[in-house]
This record gives sequence, structure tokens and C-alpha cells, in this order.
Amino acid sequence: MPKLSSVKLKVCGLRDNIAEVAALRPDFAGFIFYDRSPRYAGDMLLKNYFNDFPESTMKVGVFVNQPVEKVLDTARQFSLDFVQLHGDESFAECLHLKANGLGVIKVFAGNKVIDRKLLLEYAEVVDYYLFDTRLKSYGGNGVTFDWTVLKGLDLPKPVILSGGLTLENIRQLEELDDLDIYAIDINSQFEISPGLKNTELIKQLKEQMQ
Repeated sequence: MPKLSSVKLKVCGLRDNIAEVAALRPDFAGFIFYDRSPRYAGDMLLKNYFNDFPESTMKVGVFVNQPVEKVLDTARQFSLDFVQLHGDESFAECLHLKANGLGVIKVFAGNKVIDRKLLLEYAEVVDYYLFDTRLKSYGGNGVTFDWTVLKGLDLPKPVILSGGLTLENIRQLEELDDLDIYAIDINSQFEISPGLKNTELIKQLKEQMQ
């Protein structure tokens, strides 16, 4: 992988202090539209939250097995740049979203056996693969998986890596020298409570990545 200084930063699960995090100018900001998540933002998120949003920060909507037209409606309402799909969304659904001008991030569970054939099948309709730890819940559980299982996959699209990233283990990613890590995705390890991010920890992370 490249040095951390060239890796992008995605902060996911934003809700309670959006403006403070946006001021730190992460490369991606994630908003969860899955109503079973403790970081669900759908009921309180307003368009005017994004009036002063940095143009350099891509807005990502996180969805789990939601009807594709509902995803599109939400994306249009909040002018999302990307959709991040955490469920069992099909190739056809990803294709439909991409055909409507959205970037597509498809999530695969890194703590399960990696099916390279499946990853290759989705390559045509995704911009990035995201590997996360999947337990009974979808994302944001803070559990780290064995990242070395991703070595040698030789994937045609870049990877966003999530799942228990902390200030203490972030440097371990540099050992994955043959994995094209485009960005890291942080969530529960960098917050005070679900949806309320710890901006001081995020600042420290950004300093470590320079």
C-alpha cells in the first residue's frame, strides 16, 4: 500500500457534530440512512446542514438492503456523491445506481472467507471495495479483523479499509504492501457516543497520516 500520507480519510456515522467534523475536511463524510443503526441520521438530517460543506469532502450515504429507488431519492435529496452499500445488494442494483450518476462503494465482510470471484464480478459496477468487520450488526462495531487475509487479492478496484482502526494500530496498514488501499474509514473508535465524533482524536489521526 502507499504511505499513509497518500491515503484518504473517511469519517462515517456523522450526526451530532457534523459541522465540527466537516471543518477538519475529511475526504469523505458518511451519513447512515439505515434506521436500525444507533448512528441513524435520516430523521434529523436537513439539506441546510450542507450549505457550508467543504466542496473537497465527498458526501456518502450508507444504506443496507434498501429499495434502489429509495436510495436514489435520498441521494438526490441530500446531493450525495456516493452510496455505500452494506447489505446484499445485487450487481443490477449497483449498476442502476451507477447509471444514475452515483459513485458506488460496496462493502464486503473482511472477517469472513474472501470470495475473490465475487469481488471481480462487482468490479464493473463499483468504484471502491470497502472491507469491514461484519458481526450481527452492519458496521460501526469497533472490532478489528485480520487485515492480512486481504493480501494478494490483486483487485481491479481500490480498497477502503474499515473495522476497528485506531491511533494505536493505524501504522500496521503500511505492512500491507501489496494492497491498493485508497482510504481508511473510521467510525466508533473515534467518537464520544454513537453519532458524536471525537474531533480531537480525528485531528491526532490526521497528524499521524501526514
